[in-house]
Amino acid sequence: MNEAILSNLCVRITIIINNKEVNHGTGTLVKGKEGFFVITAHHCIYGDKNEYENVNIGEIIIEKQTAFNAPFYRIEIDRITASNPNDDWVIIKVKLQNEDELYANVMVSNSFNINNPVHFLGFQFVNREEYRSFKSRVLNEISGKEFRITLADQDNFKGGADDAKGLSGSGAFILNDGRIYLVGLLKKVKGDEAFNNDIKCCAITDIAHEIGLDLMDIKIDNSIDNWGSDQFGEIIVTDVRDLIEKIKAVNSSFSQTRIDRLCRQLALGKSELANIFERDMSAIKYRIFEECQEVLENFVEENSGAVLSNNQIEDLIGSFTNKGIEIIRVKSKRYRYPNLDDNLIRQIVLDLINECYLSFDKQGIYEN
Repeated sequence: MNEAILSNLCVRITIIINNKEVNHGTGTLVKGKEGFFVITAHHCIYGDKNEYENVNIGEIIIEKQTAFNAPFYRIEIDRITASNPNDDWVIIKVKLQNEDELYANVMVSNSFNINNPVHFLGFQFVNREEYRSFKSRVLNEISGKEFRITLADQDNFKGGADDAKGLSGSGAFILNDGRIYLVGLLKKVKGDEAFNNDIKCCAITDIAHEIGLDLMDIKIDNSIDNWGSDQFGEIIVTDVRDLIEKIKAVNSSFSQTRIDRLCRQLALGKSELANIFERDMSAIKYRIFEECQEVLENFVEENSGAVLSNNQIEDLIGSFTNKGIEIIRVKSKRYRYPNLDDNLIRQIVLDLINECYLSFDKQGIYEN
């Protein structure tokens, strides 16, 4: 749901002069006090060295998709209302109608802390036909109207600044308690910063003032297990087998009736757990995964190389489930999780096995 909302705020910007494409970037669609605006990096419109300083609105192409991989449609530009080359931002008034509901939960803020998770979407130059979403975190708080973020969840700019090209102008968002806060705008990514996966952002403060939006405080709920959620995103998956493949690897003659039952439980669990917020679910999965690693290590040590019986496989799933129930009960004293009964914990365990994390052999043991 959150990515769907963020994708509605993401637009592609192309500068075409004399029928030649000369510049490319990303913009962020925002509803201000007097209509809709696209905000982007100054250099996305005027060039790195201000070489397109005389660009007119007919040469600025702003396009939007209604969904991932959907055709682009052009957004009509009214005028450029403000710009700041030093802080690297531009505000463009655009003509949109009947899209108010898409922006109801989007606010602006400059109150955030180091390590707060940040999301952004943009159209990379290497693949301009579809946006890509990134997860990051705040590296430095606001200083001199800018701050830095760094990529998370194994995201990286393998090609340095070349990979980052096109992402300038993307909005930097913090998601909290069902609300979306726009906190900044990605600036140009240069040299070593790109290879370090660090990105400078301009703070939203002056832009918010220009479009008539009041800054809101982000009230971080410390009862949410943000750390667990972030840690789950940092796990590097090494075992890509699904539930059936993992069972067959340790018992090729495992009962088909039992396989069908486990697959049915897995499917029912996915359906029942679908309404839980992604951040809560990833935190729960991390806590269960980490606790079950010790269970799996001990089990593999005792049964290395052995063909497992039907009951051994079922019992290990039961042991994973019991550990999951225990750790969520313990962590619930500090964090607030959705209400989960024992059957739902079992279904989460099955999901962790199916999603390449837990298994019945040493391939499911993660070193870090």
